[in-house]
Amino acid sequence: MPATGRVLVTGVSRRRGIAAAVTARLRKDGWVVFTTGWRLYDAGMPWGRDDEQAVDLEDDLSDPEAPARIVAAAESVAGPLTALVNIHTVDTGGGLLDMTPELIDRHLVVSVRATLLLMGEFVRRFRESRPTGGGRIVTFTSRLPQTGAIAYAASKGAIEWLTVSAATELGGDGITVNAVNPGPTQSGWMTAEIEKEVAARTPLGRVGRPEDAAALVAFLLSTEGGWVNGQVISSDGGHSVGA
Repeated sequence: MPATGRVLVTGVSRRRGIAAAVTARLRKDGWVVFTTGWRLYDAGMPWGRDDEQAVDLEDDLSDPEAPARIVAAAESVAGPLTALVNIHTVDTGGGLLDMTPELIDRHLVVSVRATLLLMGEFVRRFRESRPTGGGRIVTFTSRLPQTGAIAYAASKGAIEWLTVSAATELGGDGITVNAVNPGPTQSGWMTAEIEKEVAARTPLGRVGRPEDAAALVAFLLSTEGGWVNGQVISSDGGHSVGA
C-alpha cells in the first residue's frame, strides 16, 4: 500500500483512545485519514466525553443507514478508499443474568452489523475504483473471556469470525482482512489500582498504550504487512499468556 493511501477510521471519539492514536500514526505516515465517531456514547460511559477530539463526521452506527453515509462522506472528502479500520464498539457491561433483548441487540447492531455493513460498502466501492496496491481492512477484538461483559464478548467473538471469513472471501480482490487484540490498554478507563494489577500480570511489566496498537495497524496497512491475512493478532506485551 502506498504511503498516500486513503483510510476510514471509526470509533474516533476520545483523544486518549486507540482510534485517535491510530489516526495520528497513519497521518504521520502520510495517509489521508477520514474519521468518524459518536461522542454521545462516551458521554454516557464512566470515562466521559472528550470534547477536544474532533472527528470528520459524527454518526450513530446503530442506524442501519449510517455505514453507507459514512463511507460516501469519506470518499467525497478523501477520494476512493484503500483501507478501512473499524475500532468502534459498545461495552455497557453486564453478566448473563443482566441481559435484556435491548442490551444484546445494541451490542450486536453497533459492533457486528455496522462492521459488516461498513466492510460491504468499502468493498463495493473498492471494486469500482480498483486502486493499485490492493486494499486493507482491520478490525478490533478483545481477549476472551470477558467476565461480566457477556454481550460485549459475543460481539467480539463475532468480529473474529467475520474477519477470518472475509479474508477468504476478499483475497481475489487483493484485500487483506485482519483483527487486532490490543489487550488491556490505558486509554483513560483504568484506575491506578487496575493499571498496577494489569502491569504485574504482563510479562513486559506495563499496560498497553494506544500507540502500541497504532503501530501494529500501521504495519498491517503497509506494503510490508501485505502477506498477513485472516489473522487475529494479539499485541499485548504477553498479557494473554502471562495472566
